[in-house]
Amino acid sequence: MTEFELIARYFSRPKVAAIVGNGDDCAVIAPSPGNAFAVTTDTLVEGRHFLPTIDPYKLGRRAVHVNLSDLAAMGAQPRYALLSLTLPQINEAWIAKLSEGLWSALDQFDVELIGGNTTRGPLAIALTAMGELPPGEALLRSGAKADDELWVSGPLGDAGWALYCMIGEIKGEASAAQIAKYECPEARVALGIALRGVATSCIDISDGLLSEAAHLADASRVSINIDFAAIPTNLSEQLASPEHAAKARHCLLSTGDAYELLFTAPVAQHAVVSRLLRAYGLDGACIGRVTDSDSAARVRVLDAYSRPMDIEIKGWDHFA
Repeated sequence: MTEFELIARYFSRPKVAAIVGNGDDCAVIAPSPGNAFAVTTDTLVEGRHFLPTIDPYKLGRRAVHVNLSDLAAMGAQPRYALLSLTLPQINEAWIAKLSEGLWSALDQFDVELIGGNTTRGPLAIALTAMGELPPGEALLRSGAKADDELWVSGPLGDAGWALYCMIGEIKGEASAAQIAKYECPEARVALGIALRGVATSCIDISDGLLSEAAHLADASRVSINIDFAAIPTNLSEQLASPEHAAKARHCLLSTGDAYELLFTAPVAQHAVVSRLLRAYGLDGACIGRVTDSDSAARVRVLDAYSRPMDIEIKGWDHFA
């Protein structure tokens, strides 16, 4: 099979909304009237962002969701995507499952694949996603204000715990649900759109809770206090175990791949945010409060007695 036969068979469909879709040197697209594009890109590299053992169907879905998670954090409606695929060889059975997973996720959000590129090399999947929204309604990192509440859209720690179990750094087995959180995260697109005009700042948790909270604090020039006991998690048993407590706390606070939304909102919007989380079936929670900027601590994690915990504020860094 040639490169162009591969594209035609597995990654091409007739254009729907694009002015010029897949098949030319460039696609030609335009946002809906009154909207602007929000554009993001992510690359998934084998051994770095996913394990070689992952089912290719799940990998296809993962590639879409981790990109659309950035659009969700901006409150953007997904519209278009570009795919760049690097393959060590053409394995038709594997590619067929990858494309099936990819299309299932794109169709879930009515996203049109409008082009991309294929090449030979170490396995990597790069997706560029484009969403649209009214220009003045984008959720930014820079809008948090003192006394805003800090919210997270769902439980944290499962993906990190699953990965550590799968690579043998933790003795024991991760549950099927935890592995699914790592391999097949769900972009919180509907919630992100609903948070327009409600949230004052927003970011998705790709690199760890504390790292993302620090990004919000820096961009907004504020400080953030996080109530450790309020963070929703499925790792309560591990946190209570002397053998696993340290690793579980690390998964909760510092490992990435959660793809939940971390956002701030005024106290007056508390009931609204609670209703939105319930409406979308999300087990999120208010986990802290924004304060005036404190140069000594951008982010603090507080224990049950509101005392600062001795925790390093860091997250995933590809070059650390």
